[in-house]
Amino acid sequence: MLPAWALQAAFFAVSITASIKTATRFSYMLAGPALGLLLFLFWLLLASRVSWRERFSYVGMLALAAMSAALLAHSSIAMGLFIYALPLSTLMLPAVLWLTRHQPQRSRLAWSAFGFIAIWGTFTLLRIDGFDGGNLPDISWRWSPTAEEKLVSEMSTPVETPGEDWVPTEALWPGFRGAARASRAEYSGQPLDWEASPPEEMWRIPIGPGWSSFAYVSGRLFTQEQRGEQEAVSCYDAETGEVIWMHTDETRFSDVVAGAGPRATPTFADGRIHAFGSKALLTCLDAATGNLVWQRDLMREVNAALPIWGFSSSPLVLDNTVIVYAGGDEEHGLVAYHAETGEPVWQIRPKGMNFSSVQVVKLGDETSVVFGDSNGLYALEPATGEKLWSYKPEQWEGPAICQPQQTSDNHLIVPLGDGVGMACLEFTAQEDGWQIQEVWSSKKLRPSFNDFVYTEGHLFGFDQNIFVCLDAETGQRNWKRGRYGFGQAVLLEGVRQMLVTSEHGELVLLECDGTRPQELGRIPAVEGKTWNHPIVVRDRLFLRNGAEAVCFRL
Repeated sequence: MLPAWALQAAFFAVSITASIKTATRFSYMLAGPALGLLLFLFWLLLASRVSWRERFSYVGMLALAAMSAALLAHSSIAMGLFIYALPLSTLMLPAVLWLTRHQPQRSRLAWSAFGFIAIWGTFTLLRIDGFDGGNLPDISWRWSPTAEEKLVSEMSTPVETPGEDWVPTEALWPGFRGAARASRAEYSGQPLDWEASPPEEMWRIPIGPGWSSFAYVSGRLFTQEQRGEQEAVSCYDAETGEVIWMHTDETRFSDVVAGAGPRATPTFADGRIHAFGSKALLTCLDAATGNLVWQRDLMREVNAALPIWGFSSSPLVLDNTVIVYAGGDEEHGLVAYHAETGEPVWQIRPKGMNFSSVQVVKLGDETSVVFGDSNGLYALEPATGEKLWSYKPEQWEGPAICQPQQTSDNHLIVPLGDGVGMACLEFTAQEDGWQIQEVWSSKKLRPSFNDFVYTEGHLFGFDQNIFVCLDAETGQRNWKRGRYGFGQAVLLEGVRQMLVTSEHGELVLLECDGTRPQELGRIPAVEGKTWNHPIVVRDRLFLRNGAEAVCFRL
């Protein structure tokens, strides 16, 4: 059984090696226990020296222990039983049989039964609160309350609907990754010096789970979160962190890897908040009061298929039209609704799963909305949905997760899929449309769900779990350093600096230097897994994860 042990150890090592792309690691995480079980059964039934009665007794013990644990364990631990308890059992039994080889059959059976009970019984006492980007689980005792349970138990009476005296005058961060969906903050003033003047915490509050970011409009923060069985669109006071209003719907989504809560970020436009829930509730609210303007249930109306990680498309509002990716039946893939009434405007046929958000791209005088699916990239006319161009990069895999970024009037940087790489597309105007050429492709920057930023001819982002800098003209890597896990970044325009939030909640200040990595400071920001995009408005940074939110004066 030594080769089988070594094989399972190798498969597990690959599954938690964050530099390998997610799909490969996930397949190894599932294949290791399955292959280990087959080798174990082959050895036990065909190569072991115990009697046939004893062999079938061990198979029965394993089956009984697994079925009992599946019935008694916490619902979150189902995958853990397969990828952890099963391999431990198949490794434990040969060791026990070798240690008790000179003892009578009754003793071997007793010790083996004790081993199965100890392993599978222990897992019935545990709970998995999700996995990090490296496929390592967050394990707790099943009876310990989650951050969400604590929040729900301490919730006060619902906030009264505020009056309509709030008038939005400036939308400095109107939605996902800012106005251009590029995580670029218009920061002015002197470069940050955290040794002389470290960030000052202004407030910290508990918040419901979810991977939504913030939108900021005239002193208010808008986000999405889970509160028990209710999915909420929430409005907070940016100065104090106090709740102003909260709209809730009776729905809940959770997956074993990311956990519970909505994935998208709400969008502000023309006095309204547009939010897309994890189960495809497209909701329009009055931004001042939280009152419902209209709502569409896309899983019911267009048979939108629930993706493995939930619906993640942050609404784009353009030309009085709200656009999200639904992946529904017939023509209802990318769908557009009238922003004021919620009536359908146009739709196009779906092509598989999509976890990115629609992006505005302007080539020459032509403004289009760009999105990706399993067949590549598409550009559509915003008002009608008419296809303007399509292109599939050579190494395109999909599904689309990260945002493309325009780096010049005719260049577009495109992520190729989950942990695949990047490509640079060049557009040349022709009489009959656009000629598209792939200038370069690179596997030196392989984002998973971590978007990248662009400035001064350089791309900064995550090659899986390590921060890197690429030359935007050539695709060549300038440097690779900084193990921040699967984090996010925001650019501070005007001071040649950027802020990186690590997967484990640290806030890191970096110089935007294309020649060498320069870390200027690091502080703890929030506790726990942090995949949410940070935002910066004037001299304030707002950051949240699935348990708490914080505001720092920079």
